[in-house]
Amino acid sequence: MAPDKDTEQDRKSPETEEPTVRAFSFGPKPEGEGTREAPASGRGYFYKSILEGIRDGISVLDEDLNIVFTNAVIEKWYAHNLPLVGKKCYQAYHNRQEPCEICPACQTLRDRQEHREIVPWVGPEGPRGWLEVFSFPWRGPWGGGLTGVVEYVRDITTQKKWEAEYFQAQKMEAVGTLAGGVAHDFNNLLMGLQGNVSLLLLDLDPTHPCSLRLKNMETIIQSGADLTRKLLGFARKGRYEVRPTDLNELLKKTSDLFGRTRKEIRVHHRLDEGIWTVEVDQGQVEQALLNLFLNAGQAMPAGGDLYLQTSNITLDENYIQPFNVIPGNYVRVSVTDTGVGMDEETRQRIFEPFFTTKEMVGRGTGLGLASVYGIVKNHGGLINVYSELNKGTTFTLYFPAVEYPAPVEKEKSVPLATGRETILLVDDEKLIIEVGQALLTSLGYRVLTAESGLEALKRYGEEQESVDLVILDLILPEMDGGEIFDRLRELNPQVKVLLSSGYSIDGQATQILERGCQGFIQKPYSLQELSLKIREILTSE
Repeated sequence: MAPDKDTEQDRKSPETEEPTVRAFSFGPKPEGEGTREAPASGRGYFYKSILEGIRDGISVLDEDLNIVFTNAVIEKWYAHNLPLVGKKCYQAYHNRQEPCEICPACQTLRDRQEHREIVPWVGPEGPRGWLEVFSFPWRGPWGGGLTGVVEYVRDITTQKKWEAEYFQAQKMEAVGTLAGGVAHDFNNLLMGLQGNVSLLLLDLDPTHPCSLRLKNMETIIQSGADLTRKLLGFARKGRYEVRPTDLNELLKKTSDLFGRTRKEIRVHHRLDEGIWTVEVDQGQVEQALLNLFLNAGQAMPAGGDLYLQTSNITLDENYIQPFNVIPGNYVRVSVTDTGVGMDEETRQRIFEPFFTTKEMVGRGTGLGLASVYGIVKNHGGLINVYSELNKGTTFTLYFPAVEYPAPVEKEKSVPLATGRETILLVDDEKLIIEVGQALLTSLGYRVLTAESGLEALKRYGEEQESVDLVILDLILPEMDGGEIFDRLRELNPQVKVLLSSGYSIDGQATQILERGCQGFIQKPYSLQELSLKIREILTSE
């Protein structure tokens, strides 16, 4: 007769048997089932140790949404509500008295399928971030029908922040492209107005009654040009003249100007004496700082404190990952006010062009902070904002540092002069051609014109020996200013070219200047600006 096939456990005597626990089960033993037991160091302990070692949260609920198990991660997240086991999940995790509107566990209990939801993470002091919750049907250790739900929970707060930064950057890039195009076209219109006003003033006695009105028109045109500079700054097309700069000096200069206009606001400087040099357009950064000061002033109508701080900082790859910047050395500028602050919804929209709060309607264009954003990004930097209602706001700007020191500034003086040379004016806008030709003629120059790239190359080829300077629009049909410049250089490597555009010196204009172009002038320009720039190029060797 064959021996019985008993197990190793059956052969053990009571004296040698190991202490036993239920094999990692949740809930009561089903009726009619035998007791499943395992050594404390056996399979149950093994499974439990795995769940405790997972860095994401594991939570098990019964059919009534009672918590029957949590791992160490869940207990750490919700330590303020310990013990968790035995409580309803919505009470322990969300401080609610009824199930959540969007509950993956409830969905799984209804259809016995897997579900995934992203839910807000609320702590004892309010929102903490976002959790990604996966729910799976749990049938218990003895099989059979549905026993409850297993929830696998991941903290995705940082990921959501990066996604928000990315989509915000994409949105701002798209709006910036539109804003840049509008600014370019508007500058062309302003150029037509400015040119005609300059011509009228040339022929008008300064004592004539119309002279004052024309001067007022010039002031209005300049205001329009200032508006397009803000648009171009937001569109990341706004740098004009980049040079090594000490941000401490720039901050002192701009804050002193602001302080004289708002004496009820106390300005405090906490500037690092060993600040690194940055390479920026000083006018653009001054504009950005002044916009931040004005924004702070509007947040403190009855007065308050404005804290300005600079420091050196090195940003590593982990920090800059959500932003389109490179790791390295930066100069950090913080502007903190003690004003009314902002809620989260407002904070997320403040850099959008034309966005403003109800309290500020009629007090500005809504482009101030949008242009700050564009200026900082255009310099390869980044900007953050932190704000709390009734506690104030802090804007933090980061500008890439350079290794060489900032030079001592010296004033430039270039005499105004006319000339007799021949100039080829290239522009596809008839208005610009007409007013430009009249301006140049009034300065004494002989003027040739071309309204396209092909026509410009043809005219220059015919009169190359007599043309002393080409004033070249950057945006033209058939071929752009860069291609025309290269073709002109093929005809004459010594050709002198002055670029002109409704856009600023950034981007394509900078590339052409680096290839040997002699100068740049932005529309709308005055007769005096045009005269100075022409003489600067024609008298250079």
